[in-house]
Amino acid sequence: MLEFSKMFSFNFQRLKSRIKLSHLRLRIPRLRLSDMRNKNPRVLLIIGGTAVLVIVAVLGFVSSYTSRPDFCTKCHEMQPAYDAWKVSVHAEVNCVDCHYPGFFGFFKQKAALASDVFKHVTKSYTVPINADSALSKEVSGDGCLDCHTPKRIITPRRTLVMNHNIHIEKGVNCTTCHNRVGHPSSQGYSSFISMQGCFRCHGLSKTAIAPGRCNACHPKTFNLIPARGPLSHETGTWLHPDHGKNAEKDTNPCMMCHQKTFCRGCHGVEVPHSEKFKKEEHGAIGSKNPEICQKCHQQQDFCNACHHKGYDGPPGGWIPTHKLVVAKVGPAYCFTCHGPTFCAWCHVRGEKQPRTSRPQQQ
Repeated sequence: MLEFSKMFSFNFQRLKSRIKLSHLRLRIPRLRLSDMRNKNPRVLLIIGGTAVLVIVAVLGFVSSYTSRPDFCTKCHEMQPAYDAWKVSVHAEVNCVDCHYPGFFGFFKQKAALASDVFKHVTKSYTVPINADSALSKEVSGDGCLDCHTPKRIITPRRTLVMNHNIHIEKGVNCTTCHNRVGHPSSQGYSSFISMQGCFRCHGLSKTAIAPGRCNACHPKTFNLIPARGPLSHETGTWLHPDHGKNAEKDTNPCMMCHQKTFCRGCHGVEVPHSEKFKKEEHGAIGSKNPEICQKCHQQQDFCNACHHKGYDGPPGGWIPTHKLVVAKVGPAYCFTCHGPTFCAWCHVRGEKQPRTSRPQQQ
């Protein structure tokens, strides 16, 4: 009997604890997931569809807006390129139609836009934008061929024969030559639609990737000697001094028609002179064969400007004024080039020392 009462007491205590726990559980708030399941599926479809439409609309607007030409002007460094485009023959053509044609061009443009925005914010862009027309190497010709046909038989003038087909077959993009066609009035850029631009590929050397012979681009009736512009060979001053001044600035125009050995055939030395020639070699060559120097340096006292310390140029010349310099600084500087008896030839004998008896510079 006692054991039964203990068992009953134990079970009663467990029952009381369960009732308390049950009471406590009733007070804990629950998330009724069943309420969501009872919603009308049409409502969920409408909400989801609306969200998708909003996202698509926003992305479409942003995509369209960032593809417009006037969007480029949001970065002030792009303003000159935009202004040049507005006055070009392609002003009615959207920028992306040329720079990023085709389906994949859309994604390339957005990737490039992100890079450009980063450069704008960090001010890591260069001025001018697209220096040396670097983008012309990347622009695909597909955008050009959407409007233009490669089978063009019209040439700019009768003196030029341009075969577009052979360039396309060789994989040459249109903008490789027509690099400024979309921005022709931009300042600080070189146009490759010129003979010098052609000679980036064409050339007379064996290593050139395209032929440099005249009939590759010009008809037989074309006069090969330049008759107009700064390189005109028909002016009275072309032989001297024009061609020398032009060659000193840039020999590339000369090399379009002449080999590098052409100048040496007339001058007898390398021209324009290298720094090594100016600092080390010209003295020995000038002493041995001075007439080579006199072909170009015909002015009096040309050598005196460098070789006679204290000479300040005309008027007067070196010979009448050298005694004043010697009296002031002494003759020691003279003997660095002239022998000790050099002065006696003129001051004692009354005659100029022959070149054959002068010491030769080593």
